[in-house]
Amino acid sequence: MRLSACPVTIHALLHVADSILLSGPVWASWSFPMERYCGILRPAIRSRRFPFVALDNYVADTAQLAQLKVVY
Repeated sequence: MRLSACPVTIHALLHVADSILLSGPVWASWSFPMERYCGILRPAIRSRRFPFVALDNYVADTAQLAQLKVVY
């Protein structure tokens, strides 16, 4: 299947059933931390053609800045 025919949101829906089985009852899981992280990553995507490169760079930059804060 081509990537353009299966956007990320549709692809994620394919994994919902597996995720429900793995996470257990709804009252025992909380998705806010992941949703918040997705909200932080969203502005980092500057290219529609290469979104994962932009995400990789953003995560690497963030990790490097965190290490600099620890050292200094």
